[in-house]
Amino acid sequence: METAPPATAAPPVPTEITADAVFTLRERVRMIAEAGNGYSQARIAKESAISGATLSQFLAGSYAGNIQAVARKVQVWLDHHQAKANGETLPAAPHWVDTPTSRRIINDLRYAQLAADLVLIVGSAGVGKTKAIARYQTLSPNVWHVEMSAATASLLRSLEEIALRVGIKEPPIGAAALQRAIAARIGGCGGLLVIDEAQHLTVQALDQVRWFNDKCAVGVVLCGNDRVYTQMTGGNRAAHLDRLYSRVGKKTHLKRACVGDADALIKAWGIDDSRCHACIRRVAMRPGALRALNKVLRLAATYAQASRKRLDAEVIDAAALELGVFE
Repeated sequence: METAPPATAAPPVPTEITADAVFTLRERVRMIAEAGNGYSQARIAKESAISGATLSQFLAGSYAGNIQAVARKVQVWLDHHQAKANGETLPAAPHWVDTPTSRRIINDLRYAQLAADLVLIVGSAGVGKTKAIARYQTLSPNVWHVEMSAATASLLRSLEEIALRVGIKEPPIGAAALQRAIAARIGGCGGLLVIDEAQHLTVQALDQVRWFNDKCAVGVVLCGNDRVYTQMTGGNRAAHLDRLYSRVGKKTHLKRACVGDADALIKAWGIDDSRCHACIRRVAMRPGALRALNKVLRLAATYAQASRKRLDAEVIDAAALELGVFE
């Protein structure tokens, strides 16, 4: 005798939101939008995954669609907004930490800009290259940070990305036109063009970046992982890349974070339990380096906050274990 399969439980029916509750939701959203704290109606619509037109009609009481569905989304957003207002937020990592490695990177960027030279910064993931570039942008004028990816690897796509980042709002069509427009924008102003994640660029795109350094008298920094260097210096490199490699005026290879970097983060996070220091330094030496360390410390700080205790060695070890840092 065959056994009948167990019946599947029906999904729970959401509780209907009453007309009075819908009215209250509308009033709460209006009050937040009119308070002038940066929460415009457009922002509320975006954060609650509701179209602007739908939210506008819902608030006006003229929405003819599924009011219950919209009201539930509004309720979820309001609950989340209230939680943030009550201070229920995750601990934030320090915005900027001055580390020995970041100082090396910033010094290289400054040299490239002052000398209008081509500088190569090669480093493992997570040592703080991108953050140091962003920091340098606040310290010097005419610094353009262009972050490449697989989608912008080709000559044409990389030129389009550079054009947008140097402030050309309506880039022209075609590689030659883009080259002329970029050259007109960056030439003669003592600027610095920083190509981040440069390992994604094709040989032709790398050679184009070299052209801007040659013809526009601007500093150029190629920043990325080891592939940037091997692409230029490997035994089978294209012969025409010799003209790129021969123009490198300074090269920095950041193999890993240093103990001083870890110690700077310890200070920035305000960790005074000396038992934590050895674990933090070990995390900083692992793949992912300072990026991984910041994730460990943020998770540990979240656990400490939830349990109303100080950030100590035990909770940091637990966070590192959960994130698989030492696997």
